[in-house]
Amino acid sequence: MKRINDQLVTVLIPNRNSSIYIAETLDSVLTQTYTNWECIIVDDHSTDNSLEIIKPYIEKQPDKIKLFLNTRKGACSARNVAFKYSEGDYIQYLDADDLLSPNKIEEQLKLFSQFGENILVNCKWGRFTGNKESVKWEKQPIDKDYDHPIDWLTESWMGKGMAQTAVWLTPRHLIEKAGPWNESLQINQDGEFFSRVLIHAQAIKFAPDAGVYYRSGNVQSITQNKPQSRAKAESLLRSYQSYERVLSIHDTPAIRKALGNNYLTYLYQFNSLFPDLCNKAEQAFKELGLKKMWAVGGKSFQKLVKIVGFRNALKIKKIT
Repeated sequence: MKRINDQLVTVLIPNRNSSIYIAETLDSVLTQTYTNWECIIVDDHSTDNSLEIIKPYIEKQPDKIKLFLNTRKGACSARNVAFKYSEGDYIQYLDADDLLSPNKIEEQLKLFSQFGENILVNCKWGRFTGNKESVKWEKQPIDKDYDHPIDWLTESWMGKGMAQTAVWLTPRHLIEKAGPWNESLQINQDGEFFSRVLIHAQAIKFAPDAGVYYRSGNVQSITQNKPQSRAKAESLLRSYQSYERVLSIHDTPAIRKALGNNYLTYLYQFNSLFPDLCNKAEQAFKELGLKKMWAVGGKSFQKLVKIVGFRNALKIKKIT
């Protein structure tokens, strides 16, 4: 295994119309305390002045920062193209409006140096609007070490937390095993992708002193663009169905319940909007061998479920 300072880390940035934020994002890469990195930017047919902002960075460090152009195919396609051109031993995904703490890569690489290259390393993340000093760090039960990555997935699917895309620092060989980002998905692309990566890792280590700043309020963000459209609802359901591939490797009652929890959450979210899709989600729940539905969602809905049952609670929620 290479010494820590010999490891090349590739930062992959998909960009589309992020002229307002891209300079700050690139600055968070340039100010990393770990300096053996390259940055691959793939522009997905931007129509603003993003490229004019990016080019001076390339001119200053042409050996470290590279730009490639992609026809408008979305962020997942851009990430796949960026990975194709990357050379790093480790991969850092970073959206064009988010930021890395200066010590992010260095702190995570220390754990690889200690525990080997067959693990995944993540860190804390927090939301901010405008100035990063306004960040509010998420405090989640899943922010800890896991001897078995499937347990992280199980607890995350049971609602104990989520991972922002950039928190992971990932060995290249795990991504090669997992395969590319699913370019057909419109939502939860990172959840689907990293579920495939995690099942190939031997453990997860948490770097408490590293951090990712997740920008809220970006109107260009995919999560801000018609979050409850039918196309996105269909895409979300497909991403949940794809999670079931873990059963071919790990099949336990706890995992089946966690998979089922995704479908119940889906019913809670979309029951009044897309009944036909919810019928598919309910059928998928049953096919997991699960019978009794349990409470999910907000506190008032959970109280209602305990009184009248899940299906009746959905009916009441639909008319109120």
